Amino acid sequence: MSLPPNFLEELRLRTPLAPLIGRSVKLTRAGRQWRGCCPFHGEKSPSFYVYDDHYHCFGCGAHGDAIAYVMQSQGASFPEAVERLAAEAGLEVPKATPQQARREEKRRDLHGVMQAAAEAFQRRLRLPEGRAGLDYLLRRGLSEETIRKFGLGWSGGGRGTLAADLKPLGIEPPQLVEAGLMRAGRGTRPRPTSISTG
Repeated sequence: MSLPPNFLEELRLRTPLAPLIGRSVKLTRAGRQWRGCCPFHGEKSPSFYVYDDHYHCFGCGAHGDAIAYVMQSQGASFPEAVERLAAEAGLEVPKATPQQARREEKRRDLHGVMQAAAEAFQRRLRLPEGRAGLDYLLRRGLSEETIRKFGLGWSGGGRGTLAADLKPLGIEPPQLVEAGLMRAGRGTRPRPTSISTG
């Protein structure tokens, strides 16, 4: 969902954070901001601060604006959070033009291609052929947790490895070229990238 930045800015300006968050969190004044117990993790002493334009928990790191708060606290998607806040603020959410809708669909498609490639790289790192790459990362001092957290992987040794991995998902070489994962031309040669940060 792509929305004009000026609309999102107006929505944020019309949605004061303290009253919004104060519906579900008991807040008390702490200087120029508000403070309360974080709604995202159990705590006995308040470490959750609400400022004019954002909130931040010094305990768990939760951070964001009004839209993020609705998403995190109510399990809403970005479009749902925007719709709810816009209705309260008396704003109409702009509808995408057909051209914008096509661009958004294309962007989502490319994001899906990148995600599928990252997952393929991560799987391949755990195969016997990726052992040398995994050993290299471990020798460099990266923990298993870090490798998983940052989605590190290995692209494989062959030219058509990624294309072969993603073909069963219906992803064709032209999509890989458009996503920047392969070069256009003879055999759509893959780019020389071996580590993915997914």
